[in-house]
Amino acid sequence: MSYTETILEYVYDQYCLCYNMEETLDFIEDELDFKREEIKDMIQHTIDYSKEVFIKDYKSLVEEFKSKFHFTEIDCKKEKIKWPQKSGVYVIWKNDDSSLDNLIYVGMTGKFKRVSKDKVIFNSGTFDKRDYRYIPYRFCESFKDGDKRYEFGYGPKGKNSEEQSKIKYQHDAYEERIPYLKLKIHCFHVSDNHREYYTPELLEKEILTKYLKSSGNLPPANNEL
Repeated sequence: MSYTETILEYVYDQYCLCYNMEETLDFIEDELDFKREEIKDMIQHTIDYSKEVFIKDYKSLVEEFKSKFHFTEIDCKKEKIKWPQKSGVYVIWKNDDSSLDNLIYVGMTGKFKRVSKDKVIFNSGTFDKRDYRYIPYRFCESFKDGDKRYEFGYGPKGKNSEEQSKIKYQHDAYEERIPYLKLKIHCFHVSDNHREYYTPELLEKEILTKYLKSSGNLPPANNEL
């Protein structure tokens, strides 16, 4: 590894301890014979590179699933979303998938569940079941949504699910809203006999983990990993 690569790796490792630019600069400014702005540029360069790697890996995953006809892309319109009658992982983007910053949410449907001592079955809950959620997000498709109908809301303002269920139709029930016309949804179809040994949960966690390692955060509508 070259000197430059070693320095870049070191400063980025320090950044990854807290994912805070100013705190990292305060910590390592006196340790390196570089100006503060130079160190900042190093960190930003590696952040940008990590985001590019995420997008490259993600698009490779898309192509893998497309090649086996296990993928659906939904360009949302101002109408009820037409989900594939499949289970798996869904990824919600604002505008397009060209930037990590456009990724809004990663979720899954379909689980393996024990029904007896010797039997495990696949509960193949389909993507369209997401329409009924109101925490941590909601697809607003009810007449009760008024002029906010056909928007995706996330960041519930209710203190808990019970409180959110009472206010879910209110215009200010969510911190953020995105019109359907700006949404693109990717559906990765994962069934009980998926040949690549993915389960919905494994694929969801893989995407979220890579996102976390690339950005130090979760997608804005995800609250846990």
